Amino acid sequence: MAAAALLPAPLPPLESPLAPARSPLASPRVGRAKVLLAGSLVAGVGCVLAAQLVLSIGTADAAYRIDALTTRSVQLARQQQVGREQLQVLASPQHLAAAATALGMVQQDAPAYLELGSGRVLGSRTAATRGSAVGVGEVANALVTGR
Repeated sequence: MAAAALLPAPLPPLESPLAPARSPLASPRVGRAKVLLAGSLVAGVGCVLAAQLVLSIGTADAAYRIDALTTRSVQLARQQQVGREQLQVLASPQHLAAAATALGMVQQDAPAYLELGSGRVLGSRTAATRGSAVGVGEVANALVTGR
């Protein structure tokens, strides 16, 4: 019997007639807390979905903008290439010779040079004549002639 005296007293059953009956809506604080928790959870999910929608729209808009800028970059690169080709045509010796002839310039077959230190003329001192052949030794250029 001494061992039985050391044991604690048994617990009353959960639904004892002494304990008041509990209902889910017995405490208004617990009900409000659950509603508040559920409302904040729904609001949080709504905010996350709205943020995802805004980010998706922003990403799609950026993709379209990048595509438009890439297209514009390709157009500008083509225009730059055309400009380089036109510059090469205008800078070619054949085009310069044709432009000089159009301006009335003639080519000197025997060139003369000035020596800057002494002021002497080296070479022949004869003037070029209009009958001089311009373009002797030219290499054909398809960009200039258009063929």
